[in-house]
Amino acid sequence: MGQARLKERMTIQIHWDPIPHLGPIPVNWYGLTFALGILVGSRVVLRRAPRFDVSKERIEELLIWIVVGTIAGARLYFIAQNDFLDYLRQPWRILAVWEGGLAFFGGLAGATLAAFLYSRLRGLRFAHLADLVAPAIPIGGAIGRTSCGLDGMDYGTPTQLPWAVIYTHPNSYAPVDGISRHPTQFYELTGDLFIAAILLGIRGRLREGDLFRLYLVLFSSLRFLLFFFRGDVPVIALGLKNGHWTALLILVGVLLSFTAARSKASERVDLSQPPHLR
Repeated sequence: MGQARLKERMTIQIHWDPIPHLGPIPVNWYGLTFALGILVGSRVVLRRAPRFDVSKERIEELLIWIVVGTIAGARLYFIAQNDFLDYLRQPWRILAVWEGGLAFFGGLAGATLAAFLYSRLRGLRFAHLADLVAPAIPIGGAIGRTSCGLDGMDYGTPTQLPWAVIYTHPNSYAPVDGISRHPTQFYELTGDLFIAAILLGIRGRLREGDLFRLYLVLFSSLRFLLFFFRGDVPVIALGLKNGHWTALLILVGVLLSFTAARSKASERVDLSQPPHLR
C-alpha cells in the first residue's frame, strides 16, 4: 500500500474527459485544438507574408488549400494504417473525422502537396511559399499536441521516470491500467516549440527552400526518436514502427531535394559565366 501511494506521488495523474458535454452538446477537445492550431498558424503566416512579398489574397487562398490538404492527408494516412479493409467495407466512415483518426505525417504530406499544386496553379515558387509557411507548422502542431496529451492519444511506453503520467479517466484514449507512461505527446510539444524557435531565429540566412527542408529534417529526426517511446504503435519491420519508416523516407527525400537544388544552383552559376571561364 505504501509503495502504491509513493508511486502516485511520483507520477502525474491525468483525469481528463476527451469529449465532455456542455448540456447535450459534446465538446471535442482535439477538434478544438486542431482548429486553434490552424488559426494560430495562419496568423503566423499572414504576419510573415509581407517579408516574402506575397499578397494577403494569395496567402488566404493558399491557407484554404493547405487546410483541405492537411485534413485529407491526415485522414487517409490514418486509414491506411488502421483497419483499412474495414473502412473499405464502410466507406462512409472515411469522412467521419469527428470520430477521431488524423495522423500528423499524413497531414504534413497532404498540406505539402496542396501547397505545391497551388503554387503551380498561380505561377508561384513552391520553395518560396514553403519557407513562408515552415515556422507555422510546428507552432500549430504544438497546440494540437496539448489535447493529445490530455486526451491520452499517442500515449507512451511504460516508465518509472518522475515525470511519467497515469491516465485515470474511464473515457481516456490511453489504457486506464494504473501504469505510468512516457508523456510522448508533451515531448513532441516541447520539440515543436524548439523547432519553431530555431526556424524563426534563422529568418533569411538560408537559400530559398532550405528553411522548409530544415523543418523536415528537424521534425523527422524528432519523430524518429519519439516513436521508440510510443506505446500505441506496433513494430512493423526490423524493430521499427510506421513512424520510423515515414521519418526515414522524409529524410531521404530531403537529401535528394537538397542535392537536386544545389546541382541546379551550380548549373545556373556556371551558365552565367563567360564561355571561356566555364
